[in-house]
Amino acid sequence: MTVKSIVTNIVCVFIVAPVVAALIVWAAMVLRPDPPPQTMSPHATSSQTASIRPAPHTPVSGRTVYMANCARCHGASGDGKGTEQLDRPARSFLDGGFSFGNTTEAIRRVVQHGIAGTPMPGFAGVLGKAQTDAVVKYVKAMTPPTPEVGDEAEFVVTDRPQVVRGMLPARGPWDVLQPRGLLVGGTDGLTLSYDTDDVRFRVARQGPFARRTDWEGRGGTPLEPLGRIIHFAGPAAPFWKDASPIAAEFLGTTTRGDHASIRLAVGDAVIVEEARTSSHETLPGYVRILRVSGDATGVKMSIPSFEAPVALGERSGWHWWRGGNDVFGVQGAQPSGDQIALPQVGTVRLLVLPGIDAARAGAAGIPVGMPTS
Repeated sequence: MTVKSIVTNIVCVFIVAPVVAALIVWAAMVLRPDPPPQTMSPHATSSQTASIRPAPHTPVSGRTVYMANCARCHGASGDGKGTEQLDRPARSFLDGGFSFGNTTEAIRRVVQHGIAGTPMPGFAGVLGKAQTDAVVKYVKAMTPPTPEVGDEAEFVVTDRPQVVRGMLPARGPWDVLQPRGLLVGGTDGLTLSYDTDDVRFRVARQGPFARRTDWEGRGGTPLEPLGRIIHFAGPAAPFWKDASPIAAEFLGTTTRGDHASIRLAVGDAVIVEEARTSSHETLPGYVRILRVSGDATGVKMSIPSFEAPVALGERSGWHWWRGGNDVFGVQGAQPSGDQIALPQVGTVRLLVLPGIDAARAGAAGIPVGMPTS
């Protein structure tokens, strides 16, 4: 083989052949026909499809919530002329005015917690936040335009409870001023007042909290509780032992979460008490929760009825009493006449259902012992 032939072979193998191969590949790519358009199979799975934008969120309708839960008492138009037969007319939203104020927060509290002593139940366990917000907005829109009046001297409970000490006004012509008083206001619109001398419960209110008009020194005028009174306590001493009244010692207050509690010592026992709105069946009221530690052996507590309470018996896990138009239920303590014997340690629940007639009490399973017709 000559030198010339050897050079020619090298050129063909290492130069010409790669160039020709590259040209063939390029031509195949350029001259390839376009593929047919692809169509989406109607049975394609979600993994084969592009992302689909979710449907927009549908807001809760205040009218729908109102018609389902409120219209039978307050009327479809809000005029207070519903189909439900009540012992007193339901509120007309068209006329304006509310039991506890016309602010959004005041209306919300009534929707959630009801109004003790009236047929208005609470819907906290029925309506969610979005539903509550929607129906509050809908109800407020029914009312005539009215300014929401503020007061710089007013204590307002928002997302935390308030505890205020000061002079408390007399509860009526039969009562006197209490110079060392205590107001405990919860986020649910419930306010309880106490005398701190012997930690005597005085009265329960629902609605706005309180106003102070005298800010000088310790205050020369009483606090002004603003809520509507739903329950008076009776004149009997709250705690007894060996058939004699015993005074409790006020130890202080604690605020935690959305409720405040008071601490008191009774003999060898320490009691931590808090209160909140509550219901039995559809009957609105409030409950006082007493957590007893130490040793409360032999200590009895009076039923806080303004009139002499009458024992009704036990049903549904509660011991029941009736005092005037109020009904009382007790769990966690044993009856002893018109008193209850506190446990040595444990938790006592005292349920108060103000202004409950016999028919409504009987319908809720309370053994009123009276005809319901």
